[in-house]
Amino acid sequence: MSIATADRVDAIVIGAGISGLAAATELAKAGCRTIVLEKSRGIGGRMATRRLGAAVCDHGAQFFTVRTRAFGATVEEAHAAGAVRSWCDGFSRQADAAAAIEPAGDGHARWCGTRGMTDLPKRLAAGLPGDLVEIRSGVRAAAVGIVDGGLTVTLEAKEGEAPLVLGSRGLVLSCPVPQSLDLFAAGDAFGALEGAAVETLRRVDYDPCFALMLVLDRPSQVPPPGGLQFASGPISWIGDNLQKGISTVPALTVHASGDFSRDAFDADPAKVTAELEALAAEWIGGATVLERSLQRWKFAQPRAIVPAPFVSPSAAPPIGCCGDAFKGPRVEGAACSGQATGRWMGRLLTAPR
Repeated sequence: MSIATADRVDAIVIGAGISGLAAATELAKAGCRTIVLEKSRGIGGRMATRRLGAAVCDHGAQFFTVRTRAFGATVEEAHAAGAVRSWCDGFSRQADAAAAIEPAGDGHARWCGTRGMTDLPKRLAAGLPGDLVEIRSGVRAAAVGIVDGGLTVTLEAKEGEAPLVLGSRGLVLSCPVPQSLDLFAAGDAFGALEGAAVETLRRVDYDPCFALMLVLDRPSQVPPPGGLQFASGPISWIGDNLQKGISTVPALTVHASGDFSRDAFDADPAKVTAELEALAAEWIGGATVLERSLQRWKFAQPRAIVPAPFVSPSAAPPIGCCGDAFKGPRVEGAACSGQATGRWMGRLLTAPR
């Protein structure tokens, strides 16, 4: 396969969520020319914010914590720039539908974006040096191959156009692990990958999640500070975006549990919407729902965490798989995984040959 010189870079990062952007940041620090590919029109991955009329709803990740020095430095810089803020020190909890609500607060700060959860990844993207890093959104990777000791990423072709093939010396896959495995299969790359690492990746599984956004005509019944976590049952979370401070009008985000979402994943969206709205009726209270929108996340939450910060199925050429399924879950785990992967790959790509 022939690759044009203009399409060859030091590294390609697949996915512009928090993990991929953290990896790109570290690659840029190492002086690596990098292309970031994102299939969606916007960046942030599951750190997602949506407008519904006058309402603003976070419908993916709802908050993040800061427990590590590396991620703490990222958050401190974003906080100084006004992109993130501390929301509260914990949320109310309910063991089940019949249990009493336990009050919020455990003394550990929960953070959020100032205008929505996309603010932190947008801040990371804005800080990437344009002479080294290019973000291409609305571009879907179709296959990953290993050719003549280098890497190829074939992009999904638009109608009437030939597929574009990019070449690189290193590759970071920050997308959900099953999607990474699909890319290896499509590019017939498994024969060149390390078997034990591939088996580790094959064991990674995720829970899906339905996120229902509801715009109300009056404030909800969700207790302060605007978040309620459920230990069991069909709903795992209800967030009040007005109390959170990102919406100027009352709006709820309802997250279904992994079990509910898996059982109903292929059901009629209208039926799922009606069922979740009925389950959230106590917290909607007497408010009228003015607008509703349902988001279906296929890979919402890893069911088990790989203890390593990333997995490399190939060291030559270097490939690193990272994200929230590695080292630690959720936003901070994903960011730390991306940072570790970017630093590792940056060292390999800039080492004397």
